[in-house]
Amino acid sequence: MRPPREFVWETQAVSIARTVLYTVYATSGTVQRSGNSEKDLGIASNGTVAAWPRMIAAEDRSQYEDALRRLSRASPAFEVEYRVRHALTSREFWVLDRGQAEFDADGKLVSITGAIIDVSARHSVERELRKAVRLRTVVFEAGRMAAWHFDAATGRFTCSDELLELLEIDRAGFDDTSHAVEAAIHPGDRDAWRRSHESTVAPGGRMEIEFRVMPRHGGMRWLLSRGEIVRNIDGVPLESYGVMIDITDRKASEEAGARLAAIVASSEDAIISKTLYGMVTSWNRSAERLFGHTAGEMTGESIRKLIPDEIEHEEINILSTIRTGQSIPPYETVRRHKSGRMIHVSISVSPILNARGDVVGASTIARDVTERRLQNERLRENEARLRLALKSARAGAWDYDLVRGELHWSPEMFALYGLDPAKGQPTREEMAACIAPAHRSRAQAEFSKATLQGGSFTLEFPIIRPDGSEIWTALAGDVIKDVNGRPVSARGIDQDITERKGWEERQAILLRELSHRVKNTLAVIQSVSRQTLRLSASPADFVRAFEGRIHSLATSHSLLTEADWGGARVDAIIRNQTAGMDNDFGSRFRMRGPDVTLTAESATQFGLVLHELATNALKYGALSVPDGHVEIEWTATKTRLSLCWRECNGPVIDAPPEYEGFGTLLITTSALKVERQFKPAGLVCKLQLAL
Repeated sequence: MRPPREFVWETQAVSIARTVLYTVYATSGTVQRSGNSEKDLGIASNGTVAAWPRMIAAEDRSQYEDALRRLSRASPAFEVEYRVRHALTSREFWVLDRGQAEFDADGKLVSITGAIIDVSARHSVERELRKAVRLRTVVFEAGRMAAWHFDAATGRFTCSDELLELLEIDRAGFDDTSHAVEAAIHPGDRDAWRRSHESTVAPGGRMEIEFRVMPRHGGMRWLLSRGEIVRNIDGVPLESYGVMIDITDRKASEEAGARLAAIVASSEDAIISKTLYGMVTSWNRSAERLFGHTAGEMTGESIRKLIPDEIEHEEINILSTIRTGQSIPPYETVRRHKSGRMIHVSISVSPILNARGDVVGASTIARDVTERRLQNERLRENEARLRLALKSARAGAWDYDLVRGELHWSPEMFALYGLDPAKGQPTREEMAACIAPAHRSRAQAEFSKATLQGGSFTLEFPIIRPDGSEIWTALAGDVIKDVNGRPVSARGIDQDITERKGWEERQAILLRELSHRVKNTLAVIQSVSRQTLRLSASPADFVRAFEGRIHSLATSHSLLTEADWGGARVDAIIRNQTAGMDNDFGSRFRMRGPDVTLTAESATQFGLVLHELATNALKYGALSVPDGHVEIEWTATKTRLSLCWRECNGPVIDAPPEYEGFGTLLITTSALKVERQFKPAGLVCKLQLAL
C-alpha cells in the first residue's frame, strides 16, 4: 500500500532540509530515525541509544549529556548544539538537536521525540562573520580607521564606535548629525569640511578631504575622510558612506620628510644616497658643486665613478660595514672631480633603514676639505717656523688664562726651564718657584701689576733650573681684555737672555775699565807733554817728540782694542812700535822669545819704552846706518818679563852720552829694573817688567 501523498512530501522536505527525525524508547533503549538517517548521519534508521553519544565530538559530549539530565516532567523540552562525525565519511559538522521528552504518571521517562538539524552552513556563516568583525577591528585599530554613513534624505550621520573614539565624542552625547562631528574639527578646516560634505549633492561619485581635529584632551590630529556617493537612476544622491583614517603619523612623516629634503637641498655638504651595491639614488646641489656631476648624470650610476682606482677598495669596505648596520665615522680621503682632478674630502656614511629596521641603503655626507688642508699645512709650516724661531732665540711661548688660572706652555718653555712636559702643564705657583728667591717677589708683583693694567709688558728675572744652573729670562707678553675691559688672558714668550746679560755685564766692566784707562792715558799724555815740553830745545823739537810719543800710545791702544783690551803679545807690540821706522823690518830687527802676553797697562808702558829705544836707535844708534840692526831677546817667568835690546853694527860708541833726556827718564821709570851698557858695538839695554 502506497504511503499518503502528504507523508511523501514531508519526507522529501525533511531530507532536503537535512533534518533527521528520531524517537528514543527509554524502556527498550532503542531508537527509530527517519529514512535519510543513513545518508545524512551514516547510520541505520533503527539502532540502539548507546551508539549515538560515540558519534558526538568528545569536547561537546558533556553538553549533550547535561541537556538529557536536565529533562523532567516540568521541563520536558531541550535544545543543544554539538558536533558529530559522519559514521561513513568521518566528516565533522554542526547539528542542532531539538526534542521533547514524554514521562508517565510516575515521572518516569518513556520516550524522546526530536529532530537533528544540520546547522553547519549557519555556523560557517557565523564563523566568517566573526572573522570579518575581528578583521575589521584589527584593520581599524592598526590603521586608525573608522567607518561613517550619511543619509541624504534624513540628514542622519552615523558613526562607528571606532570613529567616535577617534574623535573623542561620547556616544551618549552624539546626536547623529554632521554638526556634532564638525564641532571637533579644527576651525581653520571647517569650511573645507562643509564644502566636502556639500559635495554629496553635487555631481560625482567620490569625496576625499584631509583635515585637522582637536580632541577634548588636547593636542591635534590629522584625519583623511574618503567616501562613495550613491545615487538613484535619476542621479539624485541617496546616501554616502566611507571611512576616516588617522593620518597624523603620515603627516608628521611628510613634514619631517619635507624638512629633511629642505635640509638636504640647502646643505653646504654633499649628501648622497645609494643602494647597498653602490648605485646612486639621490644627489643634492652641493654634490653637484663639489664633484661637478649633475643629479641627472649620477642618479643610477655607480658611486665608484668618483673613486680613484688605487683606493677602490674603500667603497667595498664601506658597503660591507654598512650592511652590518654600522656607521662609518668621518675620515679624510680623495675623490675624483668630473674634470679629472683629485679633491680632498671628509666623508661619513650611515645606513638607511626601512620600517622593519632592515638596512636598504647608505647615506654619504662629503665635505670639501681642500682649503682646510691647505690652511692646516700653512699652519703647520708657520708653527714649524715659530718653533725654529723660538729654538734659535732660545725662547718658549706661553698662554695664561686669568679667569681659570690655567697656564699653558709650549715644548720650548719646558726646555727653557728644564722641566719634564710629561708631568703636565705647570701652575703659576710652580712657575714662580723657579724664579731665583732674591727676585721672586719683585717678578710676581710686576706680573700682577701688568695683568691688571693691560697692554704689553716685559719682565726680566733669573730662574734656577732643576740641575742647579741659573739663567736670566725676559718674560714679554700682551694682556687681552673682554668686551667689558676686564683682563681675561695673557700670552707671550719667555726668552733666555743669559748671554745678553753677560754682555751687558762685560760692557759695564769695559766701560769702567775704559774710563779708568782714559783717565790713566790722559794722565800719561799730560805727563809726557810736560816733560817733553820741559826738555825740548825748541817748539819744533817738542812737536816732533810729542807726536812720536802720542803715536806710540795710539799704536798700543789700537793693538789692545783689537784684543778687546785683554792684553797684547810681546812680539806684536815690538812689530807695531817699530814697523813705521824702517821698511825692512825683517833685516833690521831680529826677535827671539816665547809667547808672552802683557796686561793692557803693561803693554802701554812697554810700547812707550820700545818707542824711545827705537827712536834713539834711529837717531844715534844702529838704525842710523844702513848695515845696523837690533837684536831683541826676551824670557819670562810667572811674574816678570826680562828683555834685552842689543844694537849691532851701528856707529862706534866711545863713551856714554853726557845728556839724558825725557826718553831715558821714561825708560828707567817704566821698568822694575833697567841696565844700560854703552858698548863700542852699540847700546845694550836690559829691562825687567812686571807681568
